[in-house]
Amino acid sequence: MSLELHSSSESRHAAVFLGLDQWRIVLALVVVAMHAQALGFMPWLRADWTGRLGHDAVIGFFAVSGYSVMQAAASAGWQPRTFLIGRWSRLYSLVVPALLLTLCLDTLGRTLRPDLYPLWMYNKWPLHLGFHALFLGETWTRSYPAFSNIPYWSLGYEAWYYALLAAWLMPARIRSGCVALALVCMGPRVMLLLPCWLMGAVAWWWVERGRWSAWLAGSRSIKMWGAPSLLLVSLYAVWTTSPWAEGLRRTTEALSQQIAAQWGAEMRLSYSRWFAADWVTAGVFVAVMLAIAARTVTPTSSDATSRNGPRAWIRWLAFHSFGIYLMHYPLLLLAAAVGLARFGAGTGLLTVLAVVALSVALSAAFSRTRPLWQRLLGRSILR
Repeated sequence: MSLELHSSSESRHAAVFLGLDQWRIVLALVVVAMHAQALGFMPWLRADWTGRLGHDAVIGFFAVSGYSVMQAAASAGWQPRTFLIGRWSRLYSLVVPALLLTLCLDTLGRTLRPDLYPLWMYNKWPLHLGFHALFLGETWTRSYPAFSNIPYWSLGYEAWYYALLAAWLMPARIRSGCVALALVCMGPRVMLLLPCWLMGAVAWWWVERGRWSAWLAGSRSIKMWGAPSLLLVSLYAVWTTSPWAEGLRRTTEALSQQIAAQWGAEMRLSYSRWFAADWVTAGVFVAVMLAIAARTVTPTSSDATSRNGPRAWIRWLAFHSFGIYLMHYPLLLLAAAVGLARFGAGTGLLTVLAVVALSVALSAAFSRTRPLWQRLLGRSILR
């Protein structure tokens, strides 16, 4: 019986991860398109919805991350040290070169268009370099960009969620203290989006244990639903265009303004200012993950062949979606400083495609340093 359960959960996880790989690519490209539009490279996109769509893409990343990181923790045998070395080596293999690359590109771009880089932290760049390398950019009273790398803000959330999971995996005698310490360190702003990540983690647990309603897993309506991506787009469109979504955003944004007025601008909610609506957005992603899992009862022939051909390319590009997300903005901003946005939509699109390709190449190169980071972190974590 346990063998059947394990086989069933493996099949369901495989189906969900196939969808998550595709989502990672699309979500990263949505964020790129948002920033490209803001910098004038894709002027045909509407500015009134690309900004919101880009933020929601990051919320989708949080939900996807919760599911994926639980699988990573299971693969690490639920050992906190092994888990942290695996996750942080992945982060640092890209984060450190991305921060250094951002600083170098910004130095060049500021000589061309200083008006595009009105950031005060360049005068104290060594301090801020170390500050963001420790993922402290969004904790408590801090909401600072990593030089021009605007997308880096989500790493100030993500890394602390990893730390929280590692704390939960600690021995029982110290678990409560470790969890409390992680929560205190991350601060209220990061905690407000924690439910988005936890939903993905809980979804993994439900899939692993088969803990969803029997009627859902066996319902014919599950089989009749369209492709998961179409279902995701449909549910998201219905939610984000509804008056309830806009009402929630206005309410929590007003709350952020009241907090800033009462306790100072440094306590504003910043990227968490739409937190209640973000919880629902994350719930949409998680609902589709569970729908994918519920549709998958036994492995199919397509599952067996999915490791080859297009599936391998999707998996490879999904792995580098993190690099696309992390590298693209400083490159786009430098291209804007050079003046490439002035040459029309065609040149703008080619520039965006070149930036995406270069981001993938950089990600592939920097990822090769992961074994080095594993050795470095292995010597320092929990020793």
